[in-house]
Amino acid sequence: MKRFFIIFNMVTICILFSMGMSEAQVKPGWPKSVTIGAAPVGGTYYIWGGGFARLLHDKMGIPGNVEVTGGPVHNTQLVDAKQLDFGMVTAGPVWEGWTGEGWAKGKKHQNPRAIFPMYATYFQMYALKKTGIKSIHDLNGKSVGVGPVGGTPATYWPKILEAAGVKPGRIANAGSADLNSQLKDGMLDANSQSVGLPWVMISEIEVTHDINILPISKADAEKFIAKHPLFATGVIPKGFYKSNKDQDVETITVWNYMTVHKDAPDDFVYEVVKKTFENVNILIAAHASAKETKPEAIVTSPIPLHPGAVKYYQEKGIKIPDKLILK
Repeated sequence: MKRFFIIFNMVTICILFSMGMSEAQVKPGWPKSVTIGAAPVGGTYYIWGGGFARLLHDKMGIPGNVEVTGGPVHNTQLVDAKQLDFGMVTAGPVWEGWTGEGWAKGKKHQNPRAIFPMYATYFQMYALKKTGIKSIHDLNGKSVGVGPVGGTPATYWPKILEAAGVKPGRIANAGSADLNSQLKDGMLDANSQSVGLPWVMISEIEVTHDINILPISKADAEKFIAKHPLFATGVIPKGFYKSNKDQDVETITVWNYMTVHKDAPDDFVYEVVKKTFENVNILIAAHASAKETKPEAIVTSPIPLHPGAVKYYQEKGIKIPDKLILK
């Protein structure tokens, strides 16, 4: 497992912005630079990480490296082990890490702390229109891409399909761009992810190919949510993509959070949260999903908050549930 992390962590994108003066200076005890755990290239986390790194540099004077990882499961593990300063996670994987359930297989990962809500993830899947695949129920015996091992889609898309009674012939694990290429070449029947809106893969493939975005019906979604209550039903609004011009696409959603290790300095975390909400425009410029980054959504966190974050929200008059505050 350690070797696996090293392979992923060798591939990093260094976001060093040297133009202009930052608005803050690094204080004693604060990190001089930080690592931000994202996900494979082509996903929302990767783009979001770049915007967050810019914010930290421009507003706090701290450069950041956006690291390509397997996604929320690996980010939970790496933050827990102090191998990342920040880790982007979805509610399901980080909760399973906290409780030792699911992927954690009995080992609890209780060092990560949430600091702010990011956006809602939408489970999205598409197939080439010419295949005739119109819903997830057309995927029996087919090949389905679900992203890299350790990511939210690879963890939960198979469970969504199972809950719906769908049995693919093959599940493929790889980055979104690689799976998209396989789909175009006819090596894959459908490609999926769980990302914020818009998903760049759909926007990109629609330029050259006709596709169908595959819905998860409310009935199928509720079968899955019955076993995974941190998730919710949702829709991709009609007209959002070229391929759903005239109808909403039913799907499943789940919230994303930025996390840090519990030992991160309180005043540092407080300032990160404060600067984030004061400068959400920087995140929105990186990815439109950051329009959903609002302080009030922090009460949905499945794991406790960092004390520095708790201080910020309480100053803003937001009542934090007792279960999210560890004494």
